[in-house]
Amino acid sequence: MSGKTAGKGAGKRAAELFAAAGGKNPDAPRHNFIRRLMGGEFSLTVTFWIFCVSVPLAAHLLFTRVIFPLIDVHSWYGSTAFLIWPVLALLYGAVAGLGLWRSRAHFSGNPLWANLAGLAALLGMTGAVAYAVMMAASWFMITSA
Repeated sequence: MSGKTAGKGAGKRAAELFAAAGGKNPDAPRHNFIRRLMGGEFSLTVTFWIFCVSVPLAAHLLFTRVIFPLIDVHSWYGSTAFLIWPVLALLYGAVAGLGLWRSRAHFSGNPLWANLAGLAALLGMTGAVAYAVMMAASWFMITSA
C-alpha cells in the first residue's frame, strides 16, 4: 500500500481536505476577520478555545501585568486608557460570543457540544459585561483614593 485512497487522485484528496478545513473557493475574496468571526465561519473548537478562552486571557494578562503598571491613572491619558479597556472588553465579548453562537450551526459532531457552546456564548457575554463593570469600578476606586 502506498497510502493512496483507491480511485482518488491527489487533487481530489486535497480538495476534500481544503473543504473540511472550512475553505470554500480559493479565488473568492476573504471577508474581514471580524466579520468572519461574527458570522461563525471559524470552527466551533477554534472559536471557543482561541477566541473565547485564549485571547481574552492573554489580553487580560497583558493589560494587568504590562500596561496597567505603566500608566498613571491620575492623568487624563491614563484614565482614558483605563476606561477604554472596559469598552474594548465589551465589544470583543459581544463579537466572540456572537461568533461562538453562530458557529454552532456548522458543527457536525455531538449536538451536546453545540448546545454547551451556546450556553458558553451566553455566559461569556455575561462575563464580558461583569468584567467591564469590574474594570470601570476599579478605576473609580483607584482615582478616589
